[in-house]
Parts: sequence; C-alpha cells; structure tokens
Amino acid sequence: MLEVSHDRNVIGQAWEAATEKVQLPDSWQAHFFAKSGPMALHFENHRNFHRYFVRVKAIIKHGETTYGGYTKDISREGVGLLSPVQFWPQDLIELQLPQGYVLPLTIVRCKRLEDMCFECGAKFTLNGTPLSPPEVE
Repeated sequence: MLEVSHDRNVIGQAWEAATEKVQLPDSWQAHFFAKSGPMALHFENHRNFHRYFVRVKAIIKHGETTYGGYTKDISREGVGLLSPVQFWPQDLIELQLPQGYVLPLTIVRCKRLEDMCFECGAKFTLNGTPLSPPEVE
C-alpha cells in the first residue's frame, strides 16, 4: 500500500504516469468541480449515510495497473468516483487521494457515461471485505 505523503504534487506525478485517464463528459466540464459540501437531501433517499461532494483528482489502482480518475462524493460507507475503465461488482481497488491517503474499496456498481468515463460506487473495505454499517436497535 502507498504511504501517506505531504508532497502536493504526488497526484500530479501519478496522474501523468497513469495507464489511462478519465475524460469528463463535455456537459460536465463547466460545473463538475464547482460542487462542494453536503449534497441536498431528497424525499426518496434510501441511503444509510449522508453524502458530501468531494471533487478531486485521484489515482485508482487495480491490480498492478493505475488509472487517473476523479472522486465525486463520499459518505461514511463509501465513495462515488469516475474511472476511465469499467470495473465489475466485487472488484477490489485502491483509491489514492491528493493528500496521499489510500482507501481500499470494493466496487458495488459501475455504469458507462461515455467513452473513457464510467461512474462507479464503491464501499470501504477491510481485508477484502466491504464494511457494513453497524446494526442499530
């Protein structure tokens, strides 16, 4: 696993070296990075935890291959991300954030938006097993 690093250019260097990089849809270019903070709640929201917009470059490691991606949002249970390649449910990946933190994740869904842009949802993982929220009685 990668060590935590305080080098501000750690993502930039890894991004340039990535095998493939996500390409945002044209309609997202102008506003994708403008969103931040908590997401609005919707009446029919069945999620366990509230999500927060976190829009940054990230490095996705799958096996020995690295890809350049973007985070979309984060919650206590997992991360939404954009990837240049399709992943399948149960795929194990590592997501490196700009601060150098590495998050082990298990893919739970992935859909194609355009060429070189797949929207994925992933749960935090411990020893290859997705973490589940504690049962509330």
